[in-house]
Amino acid sequence: MMPSFGSSHARQWFLFAVLGLTTVCVLLRTSCAEELVVLPSLFQTSSDKVDPYTAELAVAEVDAQLGTNDSHLSQVSYPVRHSNSRDFNRMGKVRFGYDDGFVLASSRQQNLGIRNSPFLLRINGWGQVRHTMLESDGENADVNQFQLKRARLVFSGSAFTPDFAYFVQLDGRSSSGDDMRLLDYLLTYDVGHHAWGLEEGTLGFKAGKYKIPFTMARYLSGREFEFTDRSVSSMYFDVNRSLAWGLFGQDNESKIPWDWEVAIFNGLVTGGAETGSSGSLDDNFAYSARVFAYPTGEWGEGELADFEWHDTVATRLGAGYANSTINSSGEDEFDSVRVVDSGETLSSLLAPLPDTVEEYNVSLFSLDYSCKWRGLSLTYEYYFRNINDFEGAAIPDLFDHGFWFQIGKFIVPEKLQLLTRWSRVEGNSGTLGQENQSAEEIAGGFTWYFRGQHAKLTFDATYLDGAPINSASLDISPGDIGWLFRSQIQFAF
Repeated sequence: MMPSFGSSHARQWFLFAVLGLTTVCVLLRTSCAEELVVLPSLFQTSSDKVDPYTAELAVAEVDAQLGTNDSHLSQVSYPVRHSNSRDFNRMGKVRFGYDDGFVLASSRQQNLGIRNSPFLLRINGWGQVRHTMLESDGENADVNQFQLKRARLVFSGSAFTPDFAYFVQLDGRSSSGDDMRLLDYLLTYDVGHHAWGLEEGTLGFKAGKYKIPFTMARYLSGREFEFTDRSVSSMYFDVNRSLAWGLFGQDNESKIPWDWEVAIFNGLVTGGAETGSSGSLDDNFAYSARVFAYPTGEWGEGELADFEWHDTVATRLGAGYANSTINSSGEDEFDSVRVVDSGETLSSLLAPLPDTVEEYNVSLFSLDYSCKWRGLSLTYEYYFRNINDFEGAAIPDLFDHGFWFQIGKFIVPEKLQLLTRWSRVEGNSGTLGQENQSAEEIAGGFTWYFRGQHAKLTFDATYLDGAPINSASLDISPGDIGWLFRSQIQFAF
């Protein structure tokens, strides 16, 4: 209810309202008006070239309206007062203003020469809308649904110096309900270049929530997939994201270029979970390392598909390692490890035992090979996982291993790509060391690229013979058997 003007609260409310309106009017009449008055002459320029006489008139017009004191000018006004042809050419292709909403528009993609800018903000976004249908041959129910699989908004750039960079990624998707989650929050500092004058990327530090360096499959962005998503085996051996500190580097001067990364983080598949009163993890850190090498050819920009149509074979080799000691006090991590082929959690198999398991150790290894040649792309990654040092019960070492092998071939260069994949996981974890069991998938499909990775349509069909994972992103539940059909539209900017 509106307060009466006879009360002290009403008088205070009235004074605050008058003060607020006065402040807004002053701002509109001074700084805002001074800064925006130059926009029509700056942004409505349609010619690629501005002659010096026109530029001089524009400067004179600004001087007449704003005076000669540079402190009155915004960064937007700067190119007009301190003009050169390059500034006018660049800004003349960009428009900013209000057109049923605030708009920043460009007539075409441009090379703005911003790579070494100390202060930089780049905004990107991409999304995947998928239809999934599972014809189950097992106990699990059929599936038939549309989903927003990934809805990413990315803010990246640098601050103070190009060597201090940030990367923030938000994600909204069907499986997250109505929530928008902070998927990545990453800060990097190129110590070698900034402090010691080394080549860019030689030695850097990173911290935040990000992908842990281990498998090549996780290293890939979802934008770069050839199929709609990762394989069953790559998700089974995945360590995903965590809060971490790490070091990274590269050597492009060697005969064989290579790069590396190491990290110390909260735990396997822990995301943003923490320890102590604010979380449900144990106090054991996890560790990982990854290395890539490029023995032959220029790999190019595409991570998998051969858009460049290499005339000579381009190859990439990689290896990774991860280790964590998992204690039962950290429920998030203790309940995340799954077994083959049922897909049940290891903790659910340990719970009925007469002796309580308090802790165990997990070591993972990965090896991968990729190549691209004349529209053909081949990717192979093998994993090993050993679980040992059980405390509290006599359980033998549990050993699982698996792989995914994928081939893509452009039959219409840069447009139509045919795909096939085989993935398999085998081991004795599901029987606590008594015997080996296995699960596998065989898949085929195609992708039509409308505009590279910016716009594409993918269709794949997969036969699942057991599933040792529970993955919302893959639309696969533990024990799935049957045909899985997925069609997906991707748009990115």
